[in-house]
Amino acid sequence: MKLRPYVFEIVLYLNTAWVFWMVPENALITMKESAVNAGLKPLYATIAGILLRFLLAWRRGHGRRYARIVTSRGWLIDTCRLLVAMVFLAETYGWIKLLVPILHPVLYDAALYRIDTALFFGMSPSVFFLQLFSNTTFLRFIDQTYSSFFLGGMLFALGFFFSMPRRRARVTFMTSSVVMWLIGAWLYMTVPSLGPAYRFPDIWFPYDKGLGWTQWSQAMLMRNYQAVIRLSRGLGPEKISVSFGIAAFPSLHVATQTQIAIWMRKWWRPGAILFTLAAFFVFIGSMITGWHYLIDGIAGIALAFGTYALSQWIARKEFRPSRARF
Repeated sequence: MKLRPYVFEIVLYLNTAWVFWMVPENALITMKESAVNAGLKPLYATIAGILLRFLLAWRRGHGRRYARIVTSRGWLIDTCRLLVAMVFLAETYGWIKLLVPILHPVLYDAALYRIDTALFFGMSPSVFFLQLFSNTTFLRFIDQTYSSFFLGGMLFALGFFFSMPRRRARVTFMTSSVVMWLIGAWLYMTVPSLGPAYRFPDIWFPYDKGLGWTQWSQAMLMRNYQAVIRLSRGLGPEKISVSFGIAAFPSLHVATQTQIAIWMRKWWRPGAILFTLAAFFVFIGSMITGWHYLIDGIAGIALAFGTYALSQWIARKEFRPSRARF
């Protein structure tokens, strides 16, 4: 079997090379964190997806066929490539995001706020939705479920697509994900911003009883953000987490759920409905929690549709029409 690089690998590893050229020692230190967060969790999700697909295939009389596919040399090699790419994607995306305040030390929060008010009839949609849903019980629900929707949905999608028997579908899904996350990271670099909770903290602090976890997370990320700046100024050794960068535009929380919903339209219609609802929840929740402006979510939706379309175009160039059916 002759191996050739996939487009997502070329794009990803060129960006990875840039990161290791910029911060070689620090990037090596954080590789363990990336391997645990973006290597083991997708691996477990993939294994769970394989087991579930095997059970469903067995009930339909296709169990042996599915087992032959997922134990074949080509399928296993591709799976390893996908999982390794997840690790380097987390590392690369994380460091591009962390380097924003060093390489482009300006903030466009004021401009994003003005765009928001122009789109929302003269008022801030973030403040509007925060006050509209200011009930402490509801805020606690948002506080406790927002990150679960995002992370849980992402792991579900990885398990769903990485366990598929179709090579083209798996690789194209990864292509769309890599392109979306890397374009998002470079947009962070182009339009640096922190988000409304950081720009207007006095508005969000009174809601600490309902948004306790969110505000604790935001404080933790800000400490990491400041540690990166101190490290860049040579002010001593700092413990840096590659997962704790801060950036608002675009919202990849919204983009991820949206892109998964788009993918699900073809492969599992109930999933498309589920993730459309999840995208809407995350879109509103991102403003209530103060992570994002309205324009961030709109940009995230546009990014999801754009990178999905780009991945389909790449797939037509990268693969011949698949004859495999399962």
